[in-house]
Amino acid sequence: MASNISNSVLNWYVDAEDMLQDVLRYIPYCLEHKSVWSPKLVTILHEVCSQLDSLWFYEAKNSQFAKKKELNISDYFEYYGECMAPKWVVFWGQEPERIQPFKSWDNLPATSYKKEQWKKAFTPEWWKAYQKVKHNRLANENVATLECTVHAVTALFLAIIRSKDCRDGIAQLDWLSDNGMTNGNPQAWLSEDSPATKRKAIAVESKLFGYAVGWSKETIKKKSIWTGCASHRFRQWFDQYESAGEDDKT
Repeated sequence: MASNISNSVLNWYVDAEDMLQDVLRYIPYCLEHKSVWSPKLVTILHEVCSQLDSLWFYEAKNSQFAKKKELNISDYFEYYGECMAPKWVVFWGQEPERIQPFKSWDNLPATSYKKEQWKKAFTPEWWKAYQKVKHNRLANENVATLECTVHAVTALFLAIIRSKDCRDGIAQLDWLSDNGMTNGNPQAWLSEDSPATKRKAIAVESKLFGYAVGWSKETIKKKSIWTGCASHRFRQWFDQYESAGEDDKT
């Protein structure tokens, strides 16, 4: 069953990312275009958020924690919030940009990741947009902005990387820039609770995104050099980026 879930989720994701890439050929991702919307972005936003909801629902229901028949974003905040909050990717838009789709969940005390502590302010803007589109697509199509859609696709990308069921599929898609370093064991390298992720640097890279495994809570210092495996564009971005004291552009 897990392999079927993995194949479905990854195939859906690849299709959605391809659609987003098509949009970006005509509407480059830059400050002036972040508020642009289109019917195609509505489709992408709805698709990827539905995929994310389905993936997390599946994982929750196959765990010992979820008891309810229906789950919503506040449940996912409790189950996955602490893990997902600090995660970021490099998005290859018109210029490389660091995106943290669950930023509204970040910098909270560990005891805050409980449903009873949930606040509406924690809801990511892209999820709010998805809810509006889901319930009334025609009336709310203008909320499917390029920025919201990119952040939603980013969120699904990160959820896939986190999913144990998807890790073998990630390797099969050649998203791992490892030069064979993982020795056919992506589970160990992508778990991020393994000491191996602290000793070596490895990136997960799709067409539009790059993720530095194990670096969610790390500071990229000035003149840092990426010593592990990655594409040239990722190495170049990392070596020029400094996160200390810098707020995200998101």
